Amino acid sequence: MSIENRAEAIIDLSAIEKNVKHLMAHSSAPALAVVKANAYGHGLVAVARTAVKAGASWLGVALLEEALTLRAARIKAPILSWLTPISDDFAAAIKNNIDLAIPSVAHLIEVIAAAKSLQLTARVHLEIDTGMTRGGALYEWDELAAEAKKAEVAGVIKVVGVWSHFARADEPGHEFNDLQLSNFEKALEVAKQVGLNPEIKHLSNSAATLRNPKAKYDLVRLGIAMYGLSPDVNTMGDSKGLGLIPALTLRA
Repeated sequence: MSIENRAEAIIDLSAIEKNVKHLMAHSSAPALAVVKANAYGHGLVAVARTAVKAGASWLGVALLEEALTLRAARIKAPILSWLTPISDDFAAAIKNNIDLAIPSVAHLIEVIAAAKSLQLTARVHLEIDTGMTRGGALYEWDELAAEAKKAEVAGVIKVVGVWSHFARADEPGHEFNDLQLSNFEKALEVAKQVGLNPEIKHLSNSAATLRNPKAKYDLVRLGIAMYGLSPDVNTMGDSKGLGLIPALTLRA
């Protein structure tokens, strides 16, 4: 530290590596490492490489720009981008082999158009709103699943996944978690009935990875816990009790 740098954040990548391995061992499921928001301020590219080295099969970002940055850094792991406005550059995502979350029929139409213009197949994950009400299809889920199947048969898209997000997983035992699980199962049944057979179904966030084995499905998404923090100190205990190592230290 110098007079020109009186405060600094120190990132322990080895802690992130250990946390990923610990969480994967705990859940016994493949992992998607969430590196949105510059990897929660820990450094997008460095953390992504560390997570993959630790065994994470997937990377997850909020914004398409983040995914493109990872591809520019020559990171080849599968990447899911899930907060893509309908005006985003879906063609860039498709050309760079980036998976897109599809929360509505309107989004699906735009992705299909981009895929057709490139004569390529878009990889998508259909998002169902199971109760968080922050994103995903709700009343139009049946229509979204049916339209996705038509596009898949035509070779325009590949439905890689179906997914959703918990609202209260950091409150283990809360009845709303069981309701969301039930809603997710119903959505999967609708997808099955129209002929969709996604490779991965994913619902678990950090809290569910740690405390809800029923929700692990084919992939768990590691967010805040990957960085060594408890999803909720009051309801789940602190980092040490969860076997996590905080990866960021501030000093001044």
